[in-house]
Parts: sequence; structure tokens; C-alpha cells
Amino acid sequence: MKKVVCVLLSFMSCLLVSCDKDDDWDKNLGNNLLEGIWTRESSSQKFVATFNADHTSYVCTYHIETEALEHVDLQGKYRVVDESLLVYQSGDKHLFKLSEDGNTVEITYGYGTGNPEAEKTYTYKRYVEAPEPEPEPEEKELQLADVNAAKETLGNLKAGVSVTVGMSNWEDAVMTKVSLRKRLTIEDTPMTNGKLTGGNLTFTVPENMPAGSYSLIVAYTLNGKEKEVMFDAVTCIVKEDETPPEPGAKVLVFKNQMMGSSQHRDFGCLLTVTDAGQLDIQTACYMNDDPSLNAEENKKRRSEIDIMTNTYSGPAFALANFDKIAHNLRNYKCNGTNLFTTVKDDAKDKETAMTMFPGYADIQTKFLVLQESIEKEKAIIDLVKNDRLVEISETATPSLFDGSIKIDRITVQSIKPGESVGRDRFDLNGVVVFKSSKNGKIGVMLIREINELDGVSDAADATIVFDLYYQK
Repeated sequence: MKKVVCVLLSFMSCLLVSCDKDDDWDKNLGNNLLEGIWTRESSSQKFVATFNADHTSYVCTYHIETEALEHVDLQGKYRVVDESLLVYQSGDKHLFKLSEDGNTVEITYGYGTGNPEAEKTYTYKRYVEAPEPEPEPEEKELQLADVNAAKETLGNLKAGVSVTVGMSNWEDAVMTKVSLRKRLTIEDTPMTNGKLTGGNLTFTVPENMPAGSYSLIVAYTLNGKEKEVMFDAVTCIVKEDETPPEPGAKVLVFKNQMMGSSQHRDFGCLLTVTDAGQLDIQTACYMNDDPSLNAEENKKRRSEIDIMTNTYSGPAFALANFDKIAHNLRNYKCNGTNLFTTVKDDAKDKETAMTMFPGYADIQTKFLVLQESIEKEKAIIDLVKNDRLVEISETATPSLFDGSIKIDRITVQSIKPGESVGRDRFDLNGVVVFKSSKNGKIGVMLIREINELDGVSDAADATIVFDLYYQK
């Protein structure tokens, strides 16, 4: 309709010129009750009648679908007689009748000709331009203010305990419900005492809340609209409030351990768990001989390594053994210098590494990434994630020993964006098991963090953080 009005206004100057012939005719023009724009429609056309303040009028006809202008009827100047009759300077007369509210008018064209059949009556509605709609207020989705802090808080939930998580974009949000959603069964459990105040989301985990892995769900209203957001990037772990295991439990536990890549400047890339129950993480310098030891002692020292780490382009963080790392050892650095330098040749590099570092080839640890879709493996995953794995043995975890879980991969590595987890592909919160080649003992790792793997150039600075459970 805005386009229609603009076209109509372009004809006003024409009317003023064509109708100003007799100055006496302009006297006593009457009360201009129809001043304004009026519209009606047929099946194929739209009619717009305009009555101007100077007592001139015209009717424009438009195509109903394209709104293309088809005809203009310049009616000229008119008088209003008895507030019901339009008498035009041209001699035409039109009878009109306004509705009580003034928004509808019936106009009978050809009135007073003495030929009733020539009269045509049409109903018009007053056109009122709709105001511009108010812009929708900007709606920002409720978000976690600090993801790392949220991981720490939501990863250690207990039944009956109140927790607080910082939020951003909270100013106009009105919280209606907080729930924890079971990750596999997609069941929601409402939390109690939930409130969102000053950017802090507080809620209490119910007393009867089962232990397990969940996602945080917050339902809220924003500008009168109901919304729900699932913070599935942070795993909520509800732990059972159990007494610590008795001394002598058949597992060694090492929490929040960090390993670096093969070229990392600050963190080691070789992992060893000693017979004394100590976990050591060494840099690549550990491969070189210790001058205080003889050749056999140095060989034995290298053969006791459980795991080696490396990063690959893509990027991916890998846990591996000799068969996977053999030809890559030339890229490992000790104090910024490669362990050895040759022209790249995988076969010769492997042979050189075996010659230079006796005992290195004995590292034949095998790996496997556990899958939640397999019942026996999920049982172990739940024990690890709920901090309840107190024993690794044929009695406590038989599936790790009876062959039903085959630990047979020479390497496992982190997934790239868009990839799926698998037997040799893990993601954040993944559970990796390995069987050490030096003593046949089994270890279980919960992957806590995978850091600085945004691009190939970050590989040298990459680190991985994990909890390790090692057979005692």
C-alpha cells in the first residue's frame, strides 16, 4: 500500500492544474467528509479513491496480484451538498453514505442522470497506514560464563548438595526450571531450589538422584517467549557419597595427570608406573643413556615405559607404542634438539632408533577405547566416571581379563571435529584402557582435557590431562 500511496500523490499536481478553470466555482464547497484514501477490491483489481483537502479526487485501478497501475480516472473538483452528495465541476454527481464510525463509505456513481441502470454502487474502506512494527528485542541465549569452572563444579555433583554455576546473557532471562538429563535414556530429573540471580544459577541435586552422567538443562522465558538450553558441552557427574576404599585396594589412582607432545618444552611425553606404585612422566631425554647406569640398566629403564605420546597433523593427540612411534622417534626432542637427525626414511629411521636406544622396541603396550553402547564396557566406564573403580582384577573387572574386551590397538588418538568415536578414537571424557607390555598389567584412563589442538602449528604445545587407574 505504501507504493500505492506514492503513485497517487504523483497525480495531485495534475488535478490542481486541470480543475482550476472557474474561480467562482470554488466558493462554498461544503464539508469535505471523504477527505483521505479509500480502497476496495474485486477478484482481479484493486481500486484506490483519493479525496484531497482541496476538493479534488481521482480513482486509480491496480492489478490485484502485481499491483501494476492499469488506469487513472481524474475526476476533478467537487462540492459536498447536504453531506451526502458529490457534485463535480464536470457535471457528474455521486451519492455517498458514511458509516457511523466513518471508516466505510458507499458511493453510488452516475446518480441523478435519470437512468437508474447506469447507477453503480460500491463500498470502500478507509485506508489507514499501519505503523512500522517495533523491532524485536535482541535475544541472547543463556550461556555458561566460564566453561572450565562449570566443568569443575558440574563434574562433582552429589545428591542433596546445592551448587552454583556462573551464567552470561542472564539479564532478561527468567528461569522456570533446572533439570539434569540422562545422557543415554534422555530422561529429565528436575532439580530443587533453582534460581537465577545476579548471573549465578543455583540449584540443589535431589536426595534420591542416581549416580551417573547427565547434561544440564535450563528452561527460561525471555521477552515473553519460552526457551530451553542444554549445556551438553559440559558433562554433569553425580557421584555416590561412599566411604573411601580400604587401604590395600587393588588399584593405583593418579588424578589430573598431564602429558605433552613429543616436542613439548615443559611436559613429558613418556609415562611409566613403577613397581613401587609411583607414576613418572618423562621427557624425550629419558630415551638417552643415563651416564650413571650401564648399558643393560639403560636398556631395562627404556623397556619399562608404558605409554608414549605424539601429535599428528589433522590434528590429533595419540597414545602409542613402539610399532606406531618407531619411525617418528627422530622428531622427538630433548632440550630442543632432535634425538637424532637423518634424511627421512621410515624403515631406516626405525632401524636407527632400535640401534641407538636398546630396549625401546620392547614397548609393545596395546590400547582400546571403551564404548558406552556395549554393556560390559559401559559398566567399567560408569565405575571410572563415578570415581568408584577400586580394583582392577579378574574378579572385580573380569571382562578386561577374559578376552571379551580385546585390548589390541597399537595406538589410539583424539577425534577431529565432526568425527565419531571408535575403538581407536577417543574424545573428551572418553575412557581408554591399555595393557602394559612390561608386566602385563592393565591401566584405565579417563580423558579430562585435550588442549592446544586447533591447528598443525599447535601440535608441539599440545597437552592431554587424564585420570589413571593402574592395576596393583
